[in-house]
Amino acid sequence: MSDITLTRVAAPNAPAVDKAIIYVDTADRRVKAKDDNGVISVLSPPDGESILTNGGFQIQQRVAQAATAIPGATTTTRAGQVADRWAVTTGNTTTVLWTRVDSGAAVETALNAKFYGRITQNTNAAKFILSQFLVNEQMAHLRGSKVRLSCKIKNFAGSNANYRLGLLQLTAAGTIDVCPAFISAIGGASVEPTWGTNLVAISPDTSPTGENGTISGVALTIASTANWVRSSAVFTIPLDAKNLCAVLYRDTIGGVSDSLGVAEIQMTQGTEIIDWRSPEFDTELARCQRYYCKTFAQGTVPVQNAGVNTGELKWVKVVAGATAGRMPTWNFPRPMWKTPVTVTTYNPAVANAQVRDQTNAVDCTVTTIVGSNDRQTALTFTGNAATVAEGLMSVHITADAELVA
Repeated sequence: MSDITLTRVAAPNAPAVDKAIIYVDTADRRVKAKDDNGVISVLSPPDGESILTNGGFQIQQRVAQAATAIPGATTTTRAGQVADRWAVTTGNTTTVLWTRVDSGAAVETALNAKFYGRITQNTNAAKFILSQFLVNEQMAHLRGSKVRLSCKIKNFAGSNANYRLGLLQLTAAGTIDVCPAFISAIGGASVEPTWGTNLVAISPDTSPTGENGTISGVALTIASTANWVRSSAVFTIPLDAKNLCAVLYRDTIGGVSDSLGVAEIQMTQGTEIIDWRSPEFDTELARCQRYYCKTFAQGTVPVQNAGVNTGELKWVKVVAGATAGRMPTWNFPRPMWKTPVTVTTYNPAVANAQVRDQTNAVDCTVTTIVGSNDRQTALTFTGNAATVAEGLMSVHITADAELVA
């Protein structure tokens, strides 16, 4: 048996009648066949499933879709949660706005995903970092293999600028599935961030070369334009990597009102360039709920006093009066990847965190989460003096197991 060696070429002309050509396309490095009618088929196409979660920003459980100041955004941590699994770190004391844009009604040229995110500087000039931290169960199979990290960006306001697309690893010296301090310094213009302890940038491979970008040092440099452009680079995952973290960050200091669109961030195994394909909503939601889930409707930001009959948990209290009560166990929509770090309660009818007695329109007291694990949680409380036997109780709950520093 002998090998067949194929040289990458541009798509050839259609062959003669009853003939077909097999070739490797220079554009995306895929093996393809072209028949006499000019029809091109990809041979053994990759499944294209992204290792990253929610790279199309279709799931956003924590913050509103409209332009919103990112809650918890700081200059050193990954605490600024936006679309699920994604966090924004800012390089200055500034109010950074996040907007999730639905392009379904106003189609964006060269964009395949329905949604995209916009990061807007609002009060001070600054750099920023958009990041997603992968737990070991997501990336262990990648050790020693190559992955392609890609994204699309578009400049909406301010001058065009350079951005950096990179991949970090938590080295063998780090603690598995524990996000360290993210950065100690974000750096000035054209200065690399100083990543946290045991977080090390993986330099992109020089071959295959980066797509619509320039490999420079430990990341791919991308120049923003007024159009959506896909950029990507290949990385080889170290054999001793414990965790990975995908990052997109500004290389220069952004102006006060600069606004960047980000879309279609994915990381696929192998070196091939993969076109974006939006996952099914319920599949992506289930992946996100491994890290964060809530009783609120998907389009409702968790808040106290959201209103009764908004999806809150309901049950009846057996004993009347200001006596001890317990909520039946709430089973999470799917098992979380670990016991949630934070479980928060929200009164659906009043601005506090107590269980609500809906029958008498009064609040209970001493609402306390108990018995949480990766599958479920429960709570205890003390009824109101007006509470009657078989009175209807209710509460909203969120469970958060996201990796933040």
